[in-house]
Amino acid sequence: MFLRFGIRKCLSPVIRKITPRTRAKSASFTRLGTGSVVKVAKTSIPNALMFGVLGGGFYAGSVLAKENTLETLLAEADELYDAMKYEDIYDLLSAHKEVKHDEILWRLGRATYEKAKAAKTDDEKKVLYREALDYVEEALAINSENFAVHKWMSILIDYVYGYEGTKARISQSYNVKNHMEKACQLNPTDGTSRYLLGYWYYSIASIPWYQRKIASVVFATPPSGTYEDALEQFLHAEKLEPNFYSKNLLMIGKCYQILGKNEEAKQYLTRAMNYPGKTLDDKEAMDEATQLLKGL
Repeated sequence: MFLRFGIRKCLSPVIRKITPRTRAKSASFTRLGTGSVVKVAKTSIPNALMFGVLGGGFYAGSVLAKENTLETLLAEADELYDAMKYEDIYDLLSAHKEVKHDEILWRLGRATYEKAKAAKTDDEKKVLYREALDYVEEALAINSENFAVHKWMSILIDYVYGYEGTKARISQSYNVKNHMEKACQLNPTDGTSRYLLGYWYYSIASIPWYQRKIASVVFATPPSGTYEDALEQFLHAEKLEPNFYSKNLLMIGKCYQILGKNEEAKQYLTRAMNYPGKTLDDKEAMDEATQLLKGL
């Protein structure tokens, strides 16, 4: 549901947000471009694949190559993602999807999502978003305790059902929120998950009357959220990762403005306006903040 209010444009840079990357070493690797290093226990890797144990080689069929260990494969995929080489990631990870590892599958879903965004027709997009969700659902079945899997479940469910119409999207609103909250629970230090949850609340608070009517038909208890709820999550995200994303600053400012706290709104909107622009979203945040400040 919240895609209607612009979160589609918000997702890409916050997922790819530019932060110092720590190259994967030993059994460590980065997730979702957050810059944080996550340890993967060697024992969690299927023994038959012998990741990191065999010598040199490459992946073929359903057997992962000796030389191409899990951690180096994921590090390569993450580096390609930072370089925005999504087709290369798709090709790289598609060759390893039969390994059935959640870390491979959610990254493959992420790459497919990027392919969908670049597709030229709605029909192509719809097919690719569904493919992306299939990969992440498979990852979830393998490991329901992976925060990145839940994050991508929340993103892709909304995209897929967004193509089914307003009622279908609304029907998934609780599901989307549940996955966001699970991602926050599994990784309490991830600002991106908090930002997405904040945007969910903001979108619910902003929902037009006719969609509220649909929600009241779909649910006995329709989803609810306030601008105070949204602000709490955005501020939490900012506390976790200060200045991590221009649009988080923008949304804090917008919430304060809606709540009549103009001095606080000016503070955050000014920060958004002066944010060092690196992406299209940074520019959009700067432009919107500039316009909002003129009215304060």
